[in-house]
Amino acid sequence: MSLNFVFLLILFAAFCHAGWSTIVKKSGNGLAIMAMTSIIEIIIFLPLVFTVPLPSTNIWFFIFATTILHGFYRYSVITSYKYGDLSFVYPIARGGSVLIIGLISLLIIESNISVLGVIGILLICFGLFMISFLTARKFNRIAFIIAITTASLIATYTILDGMAVRRSENGFTFIYWMLLLNGIPMLVYALLSKNGLRKKNSYNLIDGIVAGILAILGYGLVVWSMQFIEIAYVSSIREVSIVLATLLSFYLLKEKDAKKRVIPSIIIFIGVTILYFQIK
Repeated sequence: MSLNFVFLLILFAAFCHAGWSTIVKKSGNGLAIMAMTSIIEIIIFLPLVFTVPLPSTNIWFFIFATTILHGFYRYSVITSYKYGDLSFVYPIARGGSVLIIGLISLLIIESNISVLGVIGILLICFGLFMISFLTARKFNRIAFIIAITTASLIATYTILDGMAVRRSENGFTFIYWMLLLNGIPMLVYALLSKNGLRKKNSYNLIDGIVAGILAILGYGLVVWSMQFIEIAYVSSIREVSIVLATLLSFYLLKEKDAKKRVIPSIIIFIGVTILYFQIK
């Protein structure tokens, strides 16, 4: 498998994730959009799980663990919208997760990460944190705590998913089952909540379908890529989605604060460029 091709797929996944985030942000009902994402995942992957071997016992452990973690993560994202601006919470959550994954990879997993690789990861983290604090009007303690919690959840399920896809005899076995099940906790919550799918005329069906497809590509390709590239590198490279989200925010959402993200976005781009030359 060409690593250049894998790198391009990660960049494409980042674009999909940026598109999904933009739809959730502009929808007005993020809970309903996430629920519809889960429905799309079930429709697509329910038949696909019958085309791959059944997961082994230890892989089932990873599947159930990541399903629970993804449920808490999606709930944490929805909660963050209530207490803080997305432009403050989201970069901290993503940057924090990259930093945590990098530290765990170095200290516990003992991954093959070079000195330049560490510099690239740190530049990406720094750029993400800059975006958050440059766009914040004031420090929001509650939103910061939620963001750090979200970062911990992202880091945990990313590492588990990376380990699982590497340990699976067939990587698609884990990917298909993970994508089939990981949205079910949020779907159940959205069905029970009066502010979810039951709140009529608060979301757009087309937006939900597009968001579902983008979410699948945005994370499915990332997990698949972890078979070939270090988990810490993949998780860092995909954060170029922040740069893409900045462009989308500026041109589609007409956000004035998007201009403040130009310099941090350049720093993130430099970090991703460094990582590209570490995986060749």
